[in-house]
Amino acid sequence: MTAAATPAHVVIDGFLGAARAGELMQFALAHESEFHQSRFYTAEREARVDTSVRDSSHLLELGPLRAAFSASVDAILAQLTHELHVGLPTETKKEIEMVRYGDGGFFKRHADAPPRPDGHDSVRALTLVYYFHALPKRFEGGALRLFSPDGFADIAPVYDRLVAFPSAALHEVRTTRCASAFADGRFSINCWVRRAREGQSPSPSC
Repeated sequence: MTAAATPAHVVIDGFLGAARAGELMQFALAHESEFHQSRFYTAEREARVDTSVRDSSHLLELGPLRAAFSASVDAILAQLTHELHVGLPTETKKEIEMVRYGDGGFFKRHADAPPRPDGHDSVRALTLVYYFHALPKRFEGGALRLFSPDGFADIAPVYDRLVAFPSAALHEVRTTRCASAFADGRFSINCWVRRAREGQSPSPSC
């Protein structure tokens, strides 16, 4: 692909550092039983589980790690919005979840920005994905594929790497291959920074 065809995105390696990445992995292992099958939103605005479209599990309650991750995002948010030309107000809201892809896990081509059915007063504007895993690495595949009108770019899920892109961008998660143990999977923190819908001002949250 030529540079002109590369979808808009920013990659930051070494985003949190090995120690904090390790803390996230330990948290995931300690809360294995609380991971549930991931849902996705359909064109009809219904949230459902369909492993033919998205095969992964997620954890929504991250305890004190949530606020710490949110603060790390806030520290680079101005840089990201400038480089990606994404307009955000001073006060924003975030969704944050931990996700695991096991053997055969994937998420077909989609965008994160479609409207939500649950009465949100804001919409997703910026998507951030942070990668971590057990050491040594125990999986293959699982690349993030970002699409543009002229092609695509594959971004490897490298340990301690953050990837950011506009939430309206089409993307997919390529198939992951690993052994069956929970710790062998591909892990990430997904974070969506939201902006107010037109004519509305959302209350801030971490």
